[in-house]
Amino acid sequence: MSQQGLDRMRLHSYSEFQHWLAQDIEIREELEALIGQPLDLDTASLDVLEAFILIRYQTMDDALTLSERGILDAVARHIGLVMLLNIDEASWAIELEDEDNIYYRLPIIRFSDGAEECPLTLATAALDRRTGSFIRMVVEGYEEDYNLSSV
Repeated sequence: MSQQGLDRMRLHSYSEFQHWLAQDIEIREELEALIGQPLDLDTASLDVLEAFILIRYQTMDDALTLSERGILDAVARHIGLVMLLNIDEASWAIELEDEDNIYYRLPIIRFSDGAEECPLTLATAALDRRTGSFIRMVVEGYEEDYNLSSV
């Protein structure tokens, strides 16, 4: 993955992260308009989203260009919201202290045991793997691991 492109998407403060979170509804609405259909908030919507990015981008670097970063950000927001709503005790977070953390300054989903996943890197990994179901399968794996009802 283009580290330079990813670095440009990192946030710099907790207030910037809060502002990022506050824009979620408007950005997701724009993404739905671009896709041409509403996105449900279940894991099945992740296949629709992945199909969209696989058609739009041939490589991760294509998605990380200046003109496309906003779309990739919207994709990551949807992935994160699906995780948040479908995985017990998941929450949005950002790591601003530990510069060695792979997700340093990127919005992440934090799980009940402190484990973390970055929706943005799930999107770029899907572009690399090109299966059409990668994101959904990862999120469903987290559901199996963390949801109390599946124990």
